[in-house]
Amino acid sequence: MQFPRTPHILLVDDEERNLTLLEGLLRPQGYHMSRARDGEAALRIAAAEGPDCILLDVMLPGLDGFTVCRRLKADPATTAVPVIMVTALQEREDRARGLEAGADDFLSKPVNMHELRARIRSLLRLRFLHEELAERLRQLAAAEALKEQLTHLLIHDLNGPLSALKVNLSILLAGLEGPLRPPQEGILTSALANAEHLARLIRTLLDIARLEEGRLPVKREPVSLRALAAAACAEQEPAFRTKRVTLEVAVPADLPPVVGDEDLLGRTVDNLLRNALQFTPPGGRVTVSARAEAGGVTLMVRDTGEGIPAAFREKVFDKFAQVEVRAHGRRQGTGLGLTFCRLAVEAHEGRIWVESEEGRGSCFSVALACASEGADG
Repeated sequence: MQFPRTPHILLVDDEERNLTLLEGLLRPQGYHMSRARDGEAALRIAAAEGPDCILLDVMLPGLDGFTVCRRLKADPATTAVPVIMVTALQEREDRARGLEAGADDFLSKPVNMHELRARIRSLLRLRFLHEELAERLRQLAAAEALKEQLTHLLIHDLNGPLSALKVNLSILLAGLEGPLRPPQEGILTSALANAEHLARLIRTLLDIARLEEGRLPVKREPVSLRALAAAACAEQEPAFRTKRVTLEVAVPADLPPVVGDEDLLGRTVDNLLRNALQFTPPGGRVTVSARAEAGGVTLMVRDTGEGIPAAFREKVFDKFAQVEVRAHGRRQGTGLGLTFCRLAVEAHEGRIWVESEEGRGSCFSVALACASEGADG
């Protein structure tokens, strides 16, 4: 392996002749080397120079090698630097102490030249691979942060024009600018419905960001899931009727209330219904049901759609996740609404999951604590 830079080796031994011997063995490899005669000096040099590998003698004056190794591994600046402990000790207990201290490898005195060079090369490879991975992770994190910033800016910039568009469409539909012919009214109604859909997406994106950052307040009060389900079903019933999907509600009248935020939980039920409608073909059925359990309530939204491929079932709650819908021959986004559901439910210390079978549909379940169990006033 060609190293990206000249490796820096720190040699730590209290005997000058040992340091000279190690330098002589390693000089032909082209390494840059530093010396330390005791543990305190080794810690200072390691902190100041950032070596790529440390050869550390166990028997040192003052701080012994085990203590030095432990402190090196406890310091974030040197924790990833590989440490080879060089010792005349042969007991298993001593090697166990070295492992507990964080040593990466051991060499026994007298040091064999070929073994020394091979072990250093091996650890240097790992050292530089670790650095490369850390840099790639840093770049990915920076790119993700930039993407989030751009998303937030875009969302805020869209809000103003979208609000104006909705107002203007409402004015036209109300006939304030003159009477409308039937085709015009249909076109404007469709345009307003799509503008409302876009507004919901923008609000969902904003709330996802707030939930991820813990900045969205969550109320704690008794909430009737039966009432939330009834309201969500009533609002979406026209869309179900238009698509010719049957919508059934089977929530018991005596279902106990849960503790939570009525708005967040209502939007969770709403998103689950919209998701079920999106993936249920005409002639299918969506059922909303619930049951009381020990200390809690579980709400279920079951559909008779295509189901979720096994490879995607763990990903459907991820932001911008894509699930392949074979019936449509394309990929459809499910990430925003379901991501909001997951974050909203987790903010209530609840649980959300999906059970699905391809060709037979899916069932999304939400488990929440009863108000009597979880309300904190």
